[in-house]
Amino acid sequence: MLGALLVASQVFRGGWTAGPTEMERYVRSGPRIGAQELERDLRAAHPAGSEIGPLFARLSRFGFTCGAPAAPGAPVECRYRARRDDNRLVSVMLDVAHDGVRVQSIGARMALTNP
Repeated sequence: MLGALLVASQVFRGGWTAGPTEMERYVRSGPRIGAQELERDLRAAHPAGSEIGPLFARLSRFGFTCGAPAAPGAPVECRYRARRDDNRLVSVMLDVAHDGVRVQSIGARMALTNP
């Protein structure tokens, strides 16, 4: 009974409701500025030479899906897609170059498409 009251109070206060995603501020900035800001922030948090694992964990939290590299040594492409308030679809593509252990470079692109 006490557990049910705790859960109900959390839901009522909004403690377990979905809030804005971490990507929302980049999406709101628009394709050009949003991509530049995302790339800048990711490079600052995960500079060249840093371990790749924390970067992929962060991208997963952001909602990105990353595929396997097309060829050994090729950058990994990570994608994020979401619908904006104006019903347009935003697509964010990241190219993450690494040697299997360490980040080498990060590049970001963002595009908007109409429904």
